[in-house]
Amino acid sequence: MLKLYPENYEVRFEVPFTDNAGNPFLPSGCHSIVSDGDDVVIFDYGQIWVNGADGTATVTVSASDNALGEGELSAVRKLKVTLSDGQISTVKSFSYIIEAEARLEILNNTFISLETAQMTARNLPTAKAWAAASEDQQIGSLIQAYSRLQRVQLRFPLPIKENEDRDFDERDYQIIRPGQWSEISKPEFLAMPREFRYALRAAQICEANVILSDNPVTQRHRNGVISETIGESSVMLRGGKLELGVDNETMRHLAGFIYYDVRVTRG
Repeated sequence: MLKLYPENYEVRFEVPFTDNAGNPFLPSGCHSIVSDGDDVVIFDYGQIWVNGADGTATVTVSASDNALGEGELSAVRKLKVTLSDGQISTVKSFSYIIEAEARLEILNNTFISLETAQMTARNLPTAKAWAAASEDQQIGSLIQAYSRLQRVQLRFPLPIKENEDRDFDERDYQIIRPGQWSEISKPEFLAMPREFRYALRAAQICEANVILSDNPVTQRHRNGVISETIGESSVMLRGGKLELGVDNETMRHLAGFIYYDVRVTRG
């Protein structure tokens, strides 16, 4: 398990002077670099002289090298320390996670804050797995559920303007297509109809509950399994339905807001 550190925090590591087999090693120099989770070098601290007789060296990753990028709420950092005696080298690696003060951010990775989710879940009696999970598990499942819900095409009715001569059934709609949430600001989201936002948030908690429940039948159905036979037991899953990547109960929370835009094009 990687250790967690807050963003802009100075992290120090004690580097033991041993070789790859754990035997004592007497280096004369130490070269350190820090990279991100994609192995892109953030900073090269260069070569420094060390006294091998000390047994260890303290290597510090500066606070500025533990800053998150725009839109990041957490990130991996990797420190690679190369010890050398001029002829032989040995490498020591250290990895950790830096994290923003809040892991959840509206419209960055969630439709709902953790506190509001915990309050809303009280009105969702089926969300038992989510309610029983640890706070860390709740946050992780909400992030995953948000990722799934972004793939569902939605729409909600725009309000009819005062003195506008049109029937309720003729009103305009705002359509949100898959991947479009990144173009919507938080104020724009909060200005959307309350019923739509509540449905989205209830759906996110419901999908998070599905993720934490880890139902094997649901997972096999999503993987395209129609029938399965093990020994004398068999399972038949109903197919033929349009699969949008979220659970059926989650879809029920979004009833009235899902937009099935079926288009036929020439190949």
